Amino acid sequence: MNSNKRRTIVLALGLSLLLLIITGAEVSAQKMKIAVPSNSSDKNAMINEEMGRAPFFLLFDHTGQFLKAVDNPARNQSGGVSKTVVELLVKNNISVVMGDSIGTKMKSALINHDIQYIQKDGPVYGGIASIIQKPPL
Repeated sequence: MNSNKRRTIVLALGLSLLLLIITGAEVSAQKMKIAVPSNSSDKNAMINEEMGRAPFFLLFDHTGQFLKAVDNPARNQSGGVSKTVVELLVKNNISVVMGDSIGTKMKSALINHDIQYIQKDGPVYGGIASIIQKPPL
């Protein structure tokens, strides 16, 4: 094979790979769903200080659109809180969770399910706005 043909093949493969990466990132960002532990079911609520015991999780899409509030089944649970919360997040196709603080068990459970954690406090919607302006890596 001559060098011009080899260069053409390498260039075509490189461009194909770049296109796949760009398309994959775009699809990933479009499918991103964010969950935020909160004190109430209102999108203007405050981020709850403790994710596992928050009364609600507020769910948002990749554009910051409020989808729904979900009761946290683990808020009064005596043990296994991390497992229950992560099951809820997985069931709702959550890829990013934003919260004030998490424990080591929760952090490990999130990592094991490829759910990103972003630490924020304050109003839920303010945190969401900061995420959608700068998507997590």
